[in-house]
Amino acid sequence: MRHNKPYRYFTHLAVWMALILLYAYPMIKFNMRSAFGLKLVLVQQVLYGFINFQLFFVLAFVLLPKPIRKRQPVQVIARVFTAVFAFAIIKYAIGYFFFPDQVLVKLYSFVGKKNQYMSFFNYFLTATKTGLGVAILAYSYRLLLQRQHTGPQDRLLASAAAAARTRYIRMQENSRLLLHNLQQLTPILEDEQRRDKEGVKAILLLSDLLRYMLYDKALEKERVSLWKELLNFERYMELRNLCNPDQQLELSIIGETQQGTLEALLLQHTTETALQQIKDTSGPLVVRLQIQQDTLTLSLQSFYACHAAYQIKRYPEYA
Repeated sequence: MRHNKPYRYFTHLAVWMALILLYAYPMIKFNMRSAFGLKLVLVQQVLYGFINFQLFFVLAFVLLPKPIRKRQPVQVIARVFTAVFAFAIIKYAIGYFFFPDQVLVKLYSFVGKKNQYMSFFNYFLTATKTGLGVAILAYSYRLLLQRQHTGPQDRLLASAAAAARTRYIRMQENSRLLLHNLQQLTPILEDEQRRDKEGVKAILLLSDLLRYMLYDKALEKERVSLWKELLNFERYMELRNLCNPDQQLELSIIGETQQGTLEALLLQHTTETALQQIKDTSGPLVVRLQIQQDTLTLSLQSFYACHAAYQIKRYPEYA
């Protein structure tokens, strides 16, 4: 329910009075044949319940700040107590002038004697306690409406913060991967025999990967087409084989490669993570990619066993 609609007063009033009538119905039914008892129930519960609703509505939608902040305790308390005291005086005035026997009576006397009535001070304390209870209810309801109103914004901010954190982590991982590739490229460039052939090829592969990492516009969407990711993954493996001749990687792909999208550079990061776990294994390794409808399984296998396997989420094509 949106609290900023023109009909909010009547909607809240209908709900409030329905609850009051539901609460008072047993007493109304019991005193149906007694005029005095019926009037007593209608005044004390129905009429004064209606007055309490006015206090609730004034506090929840007029006097309490929008939004409620922790830096306004003095102002909020002053407004609440002012409204509670004012309504306590209004209740006393209504009872004093119109319904003294139903509101202010303290003790019913025998026939022929006057009833004993509460003083203004005693009734004022009783009405103030009731008003403070209504104020707590109004304040809680106002907080609930504020939470419902700001909930979507908070979720958007949390989602944006999580996305920014993910991009920051990805940037750190990309920088680490780039530094790792540069470190592996250094021995090739320092060797005069390997510099002309393998060094030039490694620099070209590294430049392609660097362009894919930094300048590809598709990376702004966090995901790239599967075939583009696989193309650069092959370049990464070729570069790694040049830099690590003792541990060659072979790529085996099973499944359709022309459809679907994937998080950029995810295959490289997953492969590096797997290689760190089996870095003591010597000899060639097969990087097997099994492409399914919504997942992609990357596993590293040697002649003897499967050393690591990862499930990677695969997304549909861009709309």
